[in-house]
Amino acid sequence: MASLKRWVQVGQGEFFKWTEPNQAIEGVWQGQTDGQYGPLGLVDADTGGRVSFPLHTALLQRVENIKKGAEIRIVYTGKQQTKDGKRTFKAFDVFVANPEKDLVEPAEAEGQSEEVPF
Repeated sequence: MASLKRWVQVGQGEFFKWTEPNQAIEGVWQGQTDGQYGPLGLVDADTGGRVSFPLHTALLQRVENIKKGAEIRIVYTGKQQTKDGKRTFKAFDVFVANPEKDLVEPAEAEGQSEEVPF
């Protein structure tokens, strides 16, 4: 007999697609996870609840040095052309509330310390 239960995956929250310029998400950055079609960003939104969204290449590059727990605002600015005009990509502006504490130093991001291991 078939089960009448409707199973809902938990932990990734509402899915958000970047479709219109000036769309924004504000909240607490929870890092990224692997999605079915690529990496997903996770934010505990100010509006309540967790929001997951695709991390397009341009956005992934901007959020990779942000620490979990940082207050973040991501704004989709629309589609743009590459300098050579051959490709179109989705562009984003990313803001953090406290850059001194919310951004990972480059050495930390690579898992290296500045100390010499002697």
